[in-house]
Amino acid sequence: MAATTTTESAAPKWAWEGKVASAVPAATADEAWALLSDFLAFHRWHPRVAACRLASGAPCAPGCVRYCEGTTDGAAPPDWAHETLLEHDPDRRFFRYEMNDNNMGFARFFATFRVVPSSSASASAPGAGCELRWEFECDPVRGTPRHALVARLQAGLDGMAARVSDHVLAARAAGASASAAAAGLEAADELKLGNSIAV
Repeated sequence: MAATTTTESAAPKWAWEGKVASAVPAATADEAWALLSDFLAFHRWHPRVAACRLASGAPCAPGCVRYCEGTTDGAAPPDWAHETLLEHDPDRRFFRYEMNDNNMGFARFFATFRVVPSSSASASAPGAGCELRWEFECDPVRGTPRHALVARLQAGLDGMAARVSDHVLAARAAGASASAAAAGLEAADELKLGNSIAV
C-alpha cells in the first residue's frame, strides 16, 4: 500500500526536538503496528488518554483531525487537543501528525510515531520483538520544562508498550488454548470412533 501524505512547507529549525523509545519484546513490529496504526484508537493504548475520536475528515486519511481527551481525577478539567494526521505509511510503519488547538500550552508541535523491529531481530529471528518510537519537534511549551515533556512522553509510551505486550501475550495464550481444545476434541472423537460398536 502506497504512503499518503499532505503537503508540508520546508521544515523549520525547532527549539525543542527529541525522541523517546520503548521496547516491546513480546510483539513483532507487525503485531504492534496492527494494534497501533489506527490514528483514532490512541485511547485504547495510551494510559492517560480517555477518549479519541474523529473530529473531521476521512478516518485515518491524511488531513483527518482527531480529538483526544486525557484522563482526569476530577479536580481539574482534562487535557485535550485536536491533532491533524499529516502522513500515514503502513509499509514503513509510521504516522506523522500535528497538534492544533489544545489546552496544554502547546503552540507548534509535530510528532512522528513509529514501530520498528528490535535491533536484535533479524532475518533468522524475525520475531525478536520491536520498539515503539515517538519523535517530536516543537516550540517551547508554556509552563513546562523540556525534560518534563520528555518524561511525560516516555511514561505514555512505556504505558503503551505494556498494553501492547499484554494484549499480544493474551491473544497468543487464547490461540494456544483454542488449539489445545481443538486437538483435545479431535482426540476424543477418534477415541469415540475407536470404541464405537458401529465400527
